[in-house]
Amino acid sequence: MIRLLIFILITAALVFCTVWFADNPGRMTIVWLGYRFDGSIGMVALGLLALTAVLVLLWRGWTIIANSPGWLGRLLGSRRRKKGQQALTMGLLELASGDVRQALRHTRAVDRYLEDDTLTRLLTAQAAELDGNNDAAKRQFEAMLEKPDSAFFGLRGLLQLSLKADDRDSALDYAERAHRLRPRNPAVIVTLFDLLLTSKRWDRALSLLVDAQKASVFSEEELTHRRALLITAKAEDAIAAGENAEAIKLLRKALNSAGDFTGAAVLLAGLYRDLKQDSKARDVVMQSWRTAPSAALGAIFRESLTGDPLAQVKSVEKLVANNPGHVESQIVLAEAALEADLWGIARSNIEKAMATKAEARHYRLLADLELRENQDGAKARELLIKASHANPDPDWRCGACGAETDRWVVSCPSCHSFGSVEWRAPLRVHQDEATKETAKPDTAKPSAIAQTGVVIDQDTETDKAKVGPTNDDTKDGKATVKA
Repeated sequence: MIRLLIFILITAALVFCTVWFADNPGRMTIVWLGYRFDGSIGMVALGLLALTAVLVLLWRGWTIIANSPGWLGRLLGSRRRKKGQQALTMGLLELASGDVRQALRHTRAVDRYLEDDTLTRLLTAQAAELDGNNDAAKRQFEAMLEKPDSAFFGLRGLLQLSLKADDRDSALDYAERAHRLRPRNPAVIVTLFDLLLTSKRWDRALSLLVDAQKASVFSEEELTHRRALLITAKAEDAIAAGENAEAIKLLRKALNSAGDFTGAAVLLAGLYRDLKQDSKARDVVMQSWRTAPSAALGAIFRESLTGDPLAQVKSVEKLVANNPGHVESQIVLAEAALEADLWGIARSNIEKAMATKAEARHYRLLADLELRENQDGAKARELLIKASHANPDPDWRCGACGAETDRWVVSCPSCHSFGSVEWRAPLRVHQDEATKETAKPDTAKPSAIAQTGVVIDQDTETDKAKVGPTNDDTKDGKATVKA
């Protein structure tokens, strides 16, 4: 609309000028350098207008000629960038397919067409790493450190090479430098955290959790659990150094952070027991029993009790009242009742525990009960045989490698996994009860592998080839193997 208005105004002005000159023709005489020109004012104005148009055309022509090298350069540069980007794309695709030779060929094209050598170095380094030439890859990554915009990617590459070579010290240094450049990068935070755990730098790992929380790397529950584990790890070091007061303070802090953390409760209650502060040990067990009962806590509680067996049963009943429906409550009360010769209480609690899941320790308790109550050795032997075929007892076991430990520890002694030791039952191999009665005597009996209630059927001959023959096959058709 505005342009149309401007066009109308200009046209009106030209028409006005033309009409005015027609009504007032006038004459003009110009004498210059011996030449004389006579003409009307309109002709002079028209000549000036034509001269202006010619000068504008000449100026535009000169501008085009003067700028033609830059225009041509931009045109050629656009084509070069297009070829470079195409070569880069093909190089990445060849890397993904595992063809290192073709990837390197495209790398040379990228270097020729693109001025920025960052992409070239990155592609060359990845191709060299895929080809197994880690030294060449390291040189390319180190060269990337010279430029601020590519330094992070160079550090990431060097970090991966160090981890591959199991050079933990160098990897930790590269991870710290990469984290300083990008403090909220999730991959760097996770890698740095694992490296700090390996080097037992608990305080630095605790401070890193702040960045992990800002970057939303872990959930709030996971952050709480990891924080409690790190504080407990510091407490373990304090216990080893004989700094019991500091260890107690740290363990209480860990329990305040995660009240259901069994590991910290076991360490703290055990430390109080060793320091002969039995009442404090029992207080810790009573508090933790509400959320996380365990056989280890139950054992510490009973060891801290004094007085006759009947008084101890009363104390255990107070403990069990905090979580009466848990299987560990039934087991610890049955054990205390056995010591006090309270056969009925012992038997009823063992049967309650077995109703959930019959384990070897339940049959051993029943065998002890038969010997002490009825002096029935034959029945006790029968129960002990059943114990050898029953679900194995839970214990402190690493969830990463399956290794057994005699106590709870922060890091697995076998595979050094952090926070992986839990109270759990091992894998076991047993006969499928649903098919035991229908199987023929001369045919192979089916078996299964069960873990936490999940059963995976397998062929018996394959099982026997993996597990090996057992003497138990001739009795109940069951076999028990610890993973």
